[in-house]
Amino acid sequence: MSHFFKESLFAAGAVGLSLLFITQSRKLTDSAAMLPMLLAWIIILLAGLMLLEAWREHRRALLSGKKPVVSPVNVPRVTIYLGMIVLYVVLVEPLGYFIATPVYIVVSYMFLRALGLLWSLAVALGFSALVYGLFVTILHLPVPLGLLEKLMEG
Repeated sequence: MSHFFKESLFAAGAVGLSLLFITQSRKLTDSAAMLPMLLAWIIILLAGLMLLEAWREHRRALLSGKKPVVSPVNVPRVTIYLGMIVLYVVLVEPLGYFIATPVYIVVSYMFLRALGLLWSLAVALGFSALVYGLFVTILHLPVPLGLLEKLMEG
């Protein structure tokens, strides 16, 4: 199975899940549906860009007569990362979005070796501030507060 075909299958799966999220979010109130729909459309856009890049790489390889260089999939790391995603989804409600998300972002960046600790913290805090400003303050959308709800009551 070619790398381009694998990328196409992954992109199709991501688009399919996103369309399912869009369909399911239509059952919610307009304000509650905004965030899942926005995220689903972002995933569709990113899947399309991923597919475009895979197609370009495939085309370059065909024109040069070389096989595309493809790194093998590290199954244990992918499995651990999928577990991290599931754990994040499970913990968002009890811990709250503004605790679970920054922790997830920092741990993810460190696990993926994408950024150093200081940049990971900056991205996590910046993203959380952006979400708070946009979704809580401006759009007045409900965000699970979890542990913070108890602190805000007292």
